[in-house]
Amino acid sequence: MKAAVFHGINDIRVEEVPIPAVQSNGVLVKVKATGICGSDLHPYRMGGAVGAIFGHEFSGEVVEVGADVSTVNEGDRVVGIPFSVCNQCHWCKQELYARCPDLHLPGWPDISGAQAEYTAIPVMPGDLSIVKLPDNLSFEEGAALEPLSVAVYGVTRAKVQPDDRVVVIGAGMIGLCIVQALRAIGVSQIIVSGRRSKRLELAKTCGADIVVDAAKDDIVSVVKDTWPDTLADVVFETAGVETTFQQSLAIVHPGGKVVLEGIFEQAFKWNPTTAVLKDVDLIACFGEDFAGSVDLLSQGKADMKPLISHEFPLDQAKQGYDAALEAEDAIKVLLKP
Repeated sequence: MKAAVFHGINDIRVEEVPIPAVQSNGVLVKVKATGICGSDLHPYRMGGAVGAIFGHEFSGEVVEVGADVSTVNEGDRVVGIPFSVCNQCHWCKQELYARCPDLHLPGWPDISGAQAEYTAIPVMPGDLSIVKLPDNLSFEEGAALEPLSVAVYGVTRAKVQPDDRVVVIGAGMIGLCIVQALRAIGVSQIIVSGRRSKRLELAKTCGADIVVDAAKDDIVSVVKDTWPDTLADVVFETAGVETTFQQSLAIVHPGGKVVLEGIFEQAFKWNPTTAVLKDVDLIACFGEDFAGSVDLLSQGKADMKPLISHEFPLDQAKQGYDAALEAEDAIKVLLKP
């Protein structure tokens, strides 16, 4: 099969590789569309495991079913995530697979991701690794669903309430999905800070009340002017840089919540006393809710279509990666085998 294989910084090549083997508890999926995630761009920019096949955002059709699988059938339209776990540890026994110390995702050489013609995924209990894609949703929407599942998980984990004042820092794919997830539960006071005009326009379309161009205006000043008596109840940090982390602590009120959804490329020093004196909850999120996200899309409470900005054939994977990094209007870039 063809796959986009990582060879080093800024070096993705489409090559012929073996079709991944199907485990007894897994399925083989013919990939219809696959997304390029920010976590794929990190190694593309900074280096990673040579030979890795990235891609954990995808949709496709099941073409082979393992002997121990009874909940998924050939021909099913699905979304899911390729990964492996030990199935023996404390967390695996509780079906909290994201916490397994031996969790491997695409980017590890032993996990063949979905930026390929086929991908193999395990079938875990409770829609944790694979979920059926309803007929009213396209494969393209399905490939963009994983970021929404991350957003839904974060909003649920933070126990956001409809009357909360919420700030989302970062107007990339995750940030925009968080705005949609917040609107879906009735949150009506949302401020979004980000860069790039297209993303800021979409933040407004997705439901933000106030949009802040971080290149021109200071989010701290805007929040203090908008909610001078309370500041923010909840802040979602999705940019993953020191400046926005410090801004999050500055704009949350004492006793509020800062939800960390961004992946930080660079370590930095900070003084935890700031969070201690404000009695702040720091909530780090690493999880997904596929079933909840499918429900939102099926009910029309969220919409991925406006967030899909570019589509490339798999043969043009490098062009897709470069567009995701450099194009001013890039939101979600899809590859299509």
